[in-house]
Amino acid sequence: MKNLLKFNLLLIIILFFGGINLGQKITILHTNDMHSKLVGYGPESEYSPSITGNDKTLGGFARLATIFKQAKTNSPNGTLIFDGGDFLMGSLFHVGEEETGFQLNMMKEIGYDYITLGNHEFDFGPKTLADILNAAQKKGGYPQIISSNLVFSNESADDNGIEEIYKQNLIRPYIVIEKNGLKIGIFGLVGLNAASVAPAAKPVTFSDPVKVASKMANFLKNEQKVDIVICLSHSGFYPTSDKKSYVGEDLIMAEKVPMIDIIISGHTHVATPIFIKQGNTYIVQTGSFAANVGEINFEFKEGKIQDFNFKLIPVDDKIQGDDNISSKIEEYKEFLNQNYLIPAGLTYNQIVAKTNFDLICDFENLKNSNLGPFLADASMFYMKKIGSPVDFSLVTSGTIREDILMGNNGILTVADIFRVESLGKGYDGVPGYPLAKIYITANEVKKLMEVLVMSRAGGGDGFLFFSGIKVYVDPSKGMLRKVQKVEINGKGIDYSKENPQLFSLTANTYLLSFIGEIKKMSHGLVKIVPKDKDGNPVTDMKKQIIDINPDKTGIQEAKEWIGVIEFMKSFGSLTKLPVIPDNYKKGDEAVVEITK
Repeated sequence: MKNLLKFNLLLIIILFFGGINLGQKITILHTNDMHSKLVGYGPESEYSPSITGNDKTLGGFARLATIFKQAKTNSPNGTLIFDGGDFLMGSLFHVGEEETGFQLNMMKEIGYDYITLGNHEFDFGPKTLADILNAAQKKGGYPQIISSNLVFSNESADDNGIEEIYKQNLIRPYIVIEKNGLKIGIFGLVGLNAASVAPAAKPVTFSDPVKVASKMANFLKNEQKVDIVICLSHSGFYPTSDKKSYVGEDLIMAEKVPMIDIIISGHTHVATPIFIKQGNTYIVQTGSFAANVGEINFEFKEGKIQDFNFKLIPVDDKIQGDDNISSKIEEYKEFLNQNYLIPAGLTYNQIVAKTNFDLICDFENLKNSNLGPFLADASMFYMKKIGSPVDFSLVTSGTIREDILMGNNGILTVADIFRVESLGKGYDGVPGYPLAKIYITANEVKKLMEVLVMSRAGGGDGFLFFSGIKVYVDPSKGMLRKVQKVEINGKGIDYSKENPQLFSLTANTYLLSFIGEIKKMSHGLVKIVPKDKDGNPVTDMKKQIIDINPDKTGIQEAKEWIGVIEFMKSFGSLTKLPVIPDNYKKGDEAVVEITK
């Protein structure tokens, strides 16, 4: 008996004095680039979170709530939940956010602890972001926002609202927390590329992320004496062409700032099935739209992270959603109907059309993507329908935010269509970019096509889809000499400098704003001057926005996404549900390669 007591006492002493070697366990769940996908998508009408095993939809806050609740129940003292930015902008739910703060408040309710800002949080400007945060605060609050490289203007008052929120510590540059016996420092960043595609953020700017990361990591490790440094980085990375490794801002940051232990990444919509290790830094990302939740588990012992494990949890219909969250979201849909959609003659769940195949914008194979040509045709159709026909239309891949998926039954609703072209807000305050119309000469058409052919070769967000125009190119020719023939409405055009004929084109105002910048973008090699119908240079693109009801006071903007709905309706009748034609199964055929 005495020997047993001695053994137990010895065991207690070993455990007490050597406990650190047992390690402290931490679980991290994280998402990035949710883009206001509060309900599952693909198509949305099939989303049924209370029932498992009956649909193919992915994502949804009700399912996230279940995953988060289970994690915090299983490890109440050691679980953290993060988001890597771009949680807003991308569905009809963001339409009412400025007034209600619904999503931000819901993120707090389902369990998010710390989140960072991305570029799309600034889509409507810093004042609107401040209004969103203030509305959410009044509703009950939102997760702690960590953003370390925001720079506020001393000259402009346009960012005073967001700066005041920062001063109230509702946005912090960093935070130090205690979790399961560990001291953890967290900071957040908007990356270089993300900052470059956030023009509406002005006068807010973003300081160099690597310099800020170095300063923050050094401060947290050496002055705050934290055990672990976590960076919520809206910077991102991409897989290499051979898919064997990754390149990008977050890997560069990990290399230059080795004191960062974990980078929770975002911005590039890349899913990492296994973690990336750059030096001593672990880097992970979940893709987008809350289709996956990242789960990290590790132990901290002997002064470092050990046994680091990572996996992606599919947020699919194997997970039964939280009924309370589902109920609140359904109530909010009705709010959107009454305040935004019914006045436009639409409702959230209104069936628009049916598809028997997927329409995809595949960024790895844009030339064979069928969604871009469909959207370009939709703009052409809509312009004609509202009495302002054009010679050709342009759609950029960068503003195509989601595919049109068939799912089980192919039924497409208003909500499904909005998500495809959900970016922007017009001068009328209604979400969605408006369509505008400009004119350029035949010679400028040729120059424009030369530039667009070059941009298509680079892929990515700068890939342009056309309708009404066909371009024949010789890839062997030099820069700005590849276009050999241009057809508009099936007829070749004379694009000599002597031809004064003007041709009309339509695109959303975001894309058209770059037309006048082509000279700068081409280093002076190409100059295109947007004009009105009389040939006068356009200096204010707002004046070129199409008004669908000139008899009504103000401009009733022709929205790009509503044009898609009208185009779909044209495939049916009063008694027949519209079905997207099979000819849209094929990819882009607007550019034809020839060799002389």
